[in-house]
Amino acid sequence: MSIKLIATDMDGTFLRDDHSYNHHLFKRIFRQLQRRGIRFVAASGSSFPRLAREFAPYVDSMDFISQNGSVIHRGHEFVQAYPIQVTALRRVMHILDRFYGPADINQLVVSGPTKSYVDQKMDEHNFNVIKIFYEDVTRVPDIRQVFSQFPDEQFTKISVNFAPHIDLNKVAAIMDGYLPPSLIVENSGFNTDQIGNAKATKRNALARLQDRFGLSDDEIVTFGDNENDLGMLAMTAQSYAMQNANPVIKLQAAHVTTLDNNHDGVLKTIEHLLRDNR
Repeated sequence: MSIKLIATDMDGTFLRDDHSYNHHLFKRIFRQLQRRGIRFVAASGSSFPRLAREFAPYVDSMDFISQNGSVIHRGHEFVQAYPIQVTALRRVMHILDRFYGPADINQLVVSGPTKSYVDQKMDEHNFNVIKIFYEDVTRVPDIRQVFSQFPDEQFTKISVNFAPHIDLNKVAAIMDGYLPPSLIVENSGFNTDQIGNAKATKRNALARLQDRFGLSDDEIVTFGDNENDLGMLAMTAQSYAMQNANPVIKLQAAHVTTLDNNHDGVLKTIEHLLRDNR
């Protein structure tokens, strides 16, 4: 099968647990991809500014799906976003306040296509963690009033990192019962749920790029490790769950990588695919 596009999740998949990757190996492989006309897509739950930082030397030759499919970029060019209506955003905040207290939530982040917002009361440890994944972060006096404070912002995602004692399965049940049908909640790993427009999934965003480039399903390779990757993995017979992925994710993908994310599992698999597709 020919390969025209490779899309990979970031944290827990392409990136090691310390958020690094093998730059030397990636540089060599990326050159091979360019020579063969194969597009490389970073598909992540985190923000575009973070992804642009991770791939600074390659940005203009890549495509980016950020915030679990809420935002699409081709290089630095903004392609599309799936915004959330303010009434729906306020509904999410009401649900969180009703069922969870300050001890239940470590991080609450509200994002637009590039900028993200947190409450000024967030402690420095959690703020520094947020900066890793969102890069361009602004503290606001009251996160629940951010929609009024920035009326011209096109909000696209609410990210909630729950404390370890919170069961995400129970969170999903609550959200399914109370969220408006225009919204979807997806587990991004690390005890984090992301809530956004129901159309804003990695699968839908990747399908948008697929249409743009005129690709068939069997010309796409996908990599992932978590629930929010399932739709993307189901698109193609050339899908790979990571060796370190949850067993349920492994069952849904066509293949499982030999190596995990801490041992260049994605890059080594791409290297093997390129050898087999000369």
